[in-house]
Amino acid sequence: MTNNQKLKVLAAILFVLIIVLIGMLIYATTIHKNDDKPASNTADVSTTASSTNAVQPGQSSTSEEAGTIDLKLYKYDAEDYDKPKEIVTVPVDKKLYEDDITAAINKLLETTGLSIKKAVVSGELLTVDLSKEIEAKFNMGSAGGITNTNILAATLVNLPGINKLEVTVDGVAGVEGDHFSFNGTFVKADGDKSYEFTSSGRVSK
Repeated sequence: MTNNQKLKVLAAILFVLIIVLIGMLIYATTIHKNDDKPASNTADVSTTASSTNAVQPGQSSTSEEAGTIDLKLYKYDAEDYDKPKEIVTVPVDKKLYEDDITAAINKLLETTGLSIKKAVVSGELLTVDLSKEIEAKFNMGSAGGITNTNILAATLVNLPGINKLEVTVDGVAGVEGDHFSFNGTFVKADGDKSYEFTSSGRVSK
């Protein structure tokens, strides 16, 4: 190979190397620019995701808008008079509870066979009036008397804002039967018991 030919080969190799270097520089510059863009896009995506997942007005306040209040129904049976067999949460319209507590209590009791004629709240004391027909359910054997008394008393003394309960029958206070006594006050209790009963000491009716 002549010197001339060698020079041509060297020139060709140098040319190819220059082209390769220029190509690598362009590639490196492009990659650098793309590296900057995702960071900004990621921020955009995060912002979008954040705004999509953000709680919109009306979504988080569903329970508030529904306006319900969770009341507790204490269920008892003859197997254990001291402890409730089950405590069921019953959602009741909050406005109904505030405006017509009689209707709210009847909704709470509707699965028990018990109901009230009227309810009056005075501070922490709730007074409910029963009909003669409902009173008869408390006198259907000792088990029926204790079970129904437990359901009524435990449920009502544990209503929000209530600590005491008095029961009348057709407007008459101090009524007693063979298997029950409303001649006193039911009071919310601490510990295992749901309520305690304090006799009034009056002559029963």
